[in-house]
Amino acid sequence: MISRRDFLTAGVATAALLAAHGPAALAQAVRGQKLTQDDLLRFGAPGTVTLLHMTDLHAQLMPIYFREPSVNLGVGEAKGLPPHLTEAAFLKYFNIPAGSADAYAMTSEDFAALAKTYGRMGGMDRMATLIKAIRGARGDDKVLLLDGGDALQGSWTSLQTKGEDMVKVLSALKLDVLVGHFEFTYGTDRVLEIKEKAPFAFLAQNIRSVEWQEPVFEARKMFEKGGAKIAVIGQAFPRTPISNPRWMIPDW
Repeated sequence: MISRRDFLTAGVATAALLAAHGPAALAQAVRGQKLTQDDLLRFGAPGTVTLLHMTDLHAQLMPIYFREPSVNLGVGEAKGLPPHLTEAAFLKYFNIPAGSADAYAMTSEDFAALAKTYGRMGGMDRMATLIKAIRGARGDDKVLLLDGGDALQGSWTSLQTKGEDMVKVLSALKLDVLVGHFEFTYGTDRVLEIKEKAPFAFLAQNIRSVEWQEPVFEARKMFEKGGAKIAVIGQAFPRTPISNPRWMIPDW
């Protein structure tokens, strides 16, 4: 069991889990230093299957201070609309109380002051604690764990190991599916090596070979959880040759 302070940190990183209870309830619990593991895991009826989704871990194994950007430009019809909202405009649009844990996690508004209150975010040990607790409560055969990409790169250790440290972490978490984003910065050979050796599926239905337009990765995978058959379709970040240097993936 981790400390109350650690649960507070995890609560900021996993604020989305509490959406069903509203940001005001979360903020009140945090201010009163009463946030517990039960608070983090209370998000409505489990139903037949529980889908756990995480994304943009950026290979950060330890809790860190994370600040959302102050500017997100939207032009034309997109101006002033999500996702092109930041700071006070974001809080107003989504009715999030200023100074709350949600405000700290999702905007840069009053970041320096709130960072002193809420501390660092994330940490794979915290993620592991929550995932283990959810599986324990709902049953391992009723939980599907998905990652939206940007998981294998972004830290010194991942750079030195070419993502191997995160492959081991995600394997230990018993990840079911990973899709690609900046994973492709490791280059064609390394990404294919990870795909072949990892115990989780690497899906990307929209990645094709340049010469023959043939699929490089599996497009989907079927799972049976809680008596239900579930198809997971992988969509890698679009325009892969633009968001990654072309020489890294010349044939895709």
